[in-house]
Amino acid sequence: MQQIPAPAFMVNLAAGYFAPRCLHLVAQLGVADALGPTPMTSEELATATGAHADALHRMLRLLATQGVFELRDERWAHTHLSEHLRSDHPQSVRHFAMMMGDDINWRSAGALAVSVRTGQTGCDAVSPGGLWTYLRNHPEDARVFDAAMTSKSHQVIGAMLGAMDYGRYGHIADIAGGRGHVLAALLETAPRTHGTLFDLPDVVANALKHPRVRTQGGDFFKGPLPAADAYILSNILHDWADPQAISILRQIRQAAPPHAELLVVEMVLPDGSEPHPAMVMDLIMLSLAGGRERTQDQYNRIYAEGGFKLDRVVPLPSAYCIQVARPV
Repeated sequence: MQQIPAPAFMVNLAAGYFAPRCLHLVAQLGVADALGPTPMTSEELATATGAHADALHRMLRLLATQGVFELRDERWAHTHLSEHLRSDHPQSVRHFAMMMGDDINWRSAGALAVSVRTGQTGCDAVSPGGLWTYLRNHPEDARVFDAAMTSKSHQVIGAMLGAMDYGRYGHIADIAGGRGHVLAALLETAPRTHGTLFDLPDVVANALKHPRVRTQGGDFFKGPLPAADAYILSNILHDWADPQAISILRQIRQAAPPHAELLVVEMVLPDGSEPHPAMVMDLIMLSLAGGRERTQDQYNRIYAEGGFKLDRVVPLPSAYCIQVARPV
């Protein structure tokens, strides 16, 4: 393979945001849903999605360089990557791509110039009150956000199911578990286990119904949290800076019996500079929510501050792992 000259590589890197921007827009238009098993021309796709044919063609051509869609005899066809932009794909990332291209995410990424000078979260710089206030005031973006988080949780669920014996716990509490997708899936592997879904009152009011799950509305910064044999924190700690993450851990520690285990499902940053999905997610957290991805040592430090000690790490067939910690 011919090596790209350094100046050309750097030019492509400097302009690299055009490919993800095209991905955002194609997801928002629903191009992957419009494209079935039969290849379609750009004109046909434009008519089906309300796009401009030439502009759409040029965007799809750039995405095709990344393996997303494929041009065959002047017609566009799906690839194994573009299939994941379909709304009906079991591992769909359409809503996540839509979310990353919505107004608040796009402007927050642009505000990284503020972050690099001050450490301030980009979202706070462009939207007073930050992400959660913005979502409360923009219900359509909140709907896309919720759908993106649900699709993300489904990707993690598949990796979690065979990783541990969840039947060893009599009671599992899913803290900030949203509508309960993770908890419900884990309980299906543990028929004698029951669960508690803990989240904000308006969130648990719309939770999935499950015969062995009770809901409890509240604030994980204030408690009280339920007593349980195991606590799940799935993609939660990375949303928060260290002081807030430690506060959450302390609330769990206050409620946890001595024998309880804490199951933290997160990506872990590598110590070096090798490529890893957590690298990008760390910048998303900086720009959007004010949280961060962490190395294992950084996790161990917040566990210690929160009243826990890492017991073991369960690898998953994905970029995630389950960190199992115990109260101290």
